[in-house]
Amino acid sequence: MSEVTVAAEQGSADDLIRLYHPRGLALVGATETEGPGAQQTRRLMEIADAIGAQFYPISATRTEIFGRTAHRSLAGLPGPVDVAVFQVSDPASAIIRATEEAGPGQAMPEFAIVFTSGFGELGTRDGRDREQHLTAVCAQAGMRLLGPNTNINSLEIRRRRSPLGKIGLVTQSGAQGRPLIEAEAMGIEFSYWAPTGNEADLEAADFFEFFARDSQSAAIAAYIEGFRSGTRLREAALSAIEHDVPIVLIKVGRSEIGESLAVSHTAHLAGSDAVHDAFFEQYAITRVDDLDELLEVSAALARSPAPHADGVVIYGISGGAVAHLADLAAVADLSMPVLSEQTQTRLHELIPEYLSVANPIDSGGSSVLLGHAPEQLDAILADPATGVLLCIIPGTFGQLSTALVDAIEQVGRHTTKPILVVWSSPATDADYHRLLGLGLPVFRNCRNALAAVRAVVSRLRVQSSDGAFVRAARALPPIGPAFTGDSFLLDEEASLRWLEARGVPGVDRRSVDTVEEAVAAADRLGYPVVLKGRGRGIAHKTELGWVCTDVRSPDELRRLAHEMRSGSAGAHLEGFLVARRMTSGIELLVGLSHDPVLGPVITLGAGGVEAEIKRDTALSVLPLLPDRAEAMVNRLRISPLFDGWRGNPAIDRQPLVEVLLAMASLAVGGEAEEIDINPLLATPDGVVALDALVRIRR
Repeated sequence: MSEVTVAAEQGSADDLIRLYHPRGLALVGATETEGPGAQQTRRLMEIADAIGAQFYPISATRTEIFGRTAHRSLAGLPGPVDVAVFQVSDPASAIIRATEEAGPGQAMPEFAIVFTSGFGELGTRDGRDREQHLTAVCAQAGMRLLGPNTNINSLEIRRRRSPLGKIGLVTQSGAQGRPLIEAEAMGIEFSYWAPTGNEADLEAADFFEFFARDSQSAAIAAYIEGFRSGTRLREAALSAIEHDVPIVLIKVGRSEIGESLAVSHTAHLAGSDAVHDAFFEQYAITRVDDLDELLEVSAALARSPAPHADGVVIYGISGGAVAHLADLAAVADLSMPVLSEQTQTRLHELIPEYLSVANPIDSGGSSVLLGHAPEQLDAILADPATGVLLCIIPGTFGQLSTALVDAIEQVGRHTTKPILVVWSSPATDADYHRLLGLGLPVFRNCRNALAAVRAVVSRLRVQSSDGAFVRAARALPPIGPAFTGDSFLLDEEASLRWLEARGVPGVDRRSVDTVEEAVAAADRLGYPVVLKGRGRGIAHKTELGWVCTDVRSPDELRRLAHEMRSGSAGAHLEGFLVARRMTSGIELLVGLSHDPVLGPVITLGAGGVEAEIKRDTALSVLPLLPDRAEAMVNRLRISPLFDGWRGNPAIDRQPLVEVLLAMASLAVGGEAEEIDINPLLATPDGVVALDALVRIRR
């Protein structure tokens, strides 16, 4: 049975399978004239031979290239061609010509890989136009386009049948993928590589979904500069969750959300990179910082079973090494449970009494040389609190290192719990290469090992989910682009009324036009009051002197109101808002904004006029479920204030959770383009919006 057939039967995505397993490969622009073109021709010819594909060089001037028969066009080739590679300056014209020569009913290759550059990556109008034209030509010819501005590295992976978990690799920069591929020397294997280039057609998310459904790919690693479609990314991430194929990525190209329409604190605080972090967390994607970390964390996820618990137990032959690693694990906020008394009693039968066996565990070395390490590891792994076992081998100790590797190999054959190893000795050591051969995740530094442990433990949260998140995400509408149509900003009073009609309580207030009406309103509300100026489109009233928070008499109110009218912004003053003064509670910010790729964003943060300085925020994209809303509240740095700080009454978090869920409901409805409630006062009696701005779509 062929590898293609096996892959298809085991659940691979048939729509991309022939890109990686082509029956025939054609190179348009093949040449044997010395230079880069000839090198590319020879390289592709060798790749075709290696993967068992027929190679067809296409040349307008030659009848033979490197001993192979050359053809004038893609039309009329003697065998099926699934992939055509283009190294000509005008690939669109070559495709049009081949389509015309082929005539109706004659199939074109299913995939086009365009090596040529000079398209959208130039950042010019001409480059973008060329790319759009190429994409349209490929679509008309029925060809999926990989690139342009890519390479043929997708065809280079040496696929070996191995029981070890393989990694599907996606890189938007071909050069950045090269160091990862060279990691095969470390025993790490790849199922496929997708260097996506400009992503004029096929994009990173397409390959995420393909790898998620592929039986050979146990994890996905990616180097990403940006995503084209939030909807496609969401679909691919959900597919990865459903197929239990974790995604690890580097995301670069950081930028801020465009602020031309953003007048609120919310939009300024919800920076694009923070929104990506929220999306990755909600959709079980692990974000890392560099290529080594990407490689080692991905390999750990590909090779480790999902843990049964989140507890991390550290074991080693050096007390100093395990203590250092335990410190780093605590800083990384990993759970390090104390092993049960029964487990500690068993370990002290094998390890001297003066050594700690609670967690971390120092075996002392001598017990390992006596052959007790397998029993020690078995006892640790049998403890219900142990989710992940992290072993550290800090130096080459000859027989001692060998004995510990022997024990890890013996125990690794039958345990169902993840074992990760930190190897700080020289990489030339024979025991190091023996560990690599076992297929266990092996790390050269503690930082990457702990990042991998976090990622492995996070799978527990995904697997323990009842599927509610996936169902909710599947029910969401497609993510549209940032709204550019007709919208208008409601003033504060209208914004508060709009929110009250949708379940968000507003402060007791009166909207008036004249100074004397403001005095009458204050008399009815009772002093002290808050006096604000009203003006459409005015977001930051404090800077204009339009907010007076402690007005205690009619005379003071008249004076302050007249000062607002006579101030530099007085021409924009349309009236006044008089509100009941509320001082007991926690000022928060809640809002809704729109990321151009990932869609609606719900923001919660410390509020007030200093919100943008404090930058104590938590973000979520859709869907927002109650457990995520609760987590948003709890992760704020000011969250301990809710529990009753220094004698203040405790504040129930539930009303705030309900406001966040209301924001999510409004986001799905799509009526509001932007919402900013600042401050939202959380009190022992509930929450109340003291100020708000809403931008709605006409």
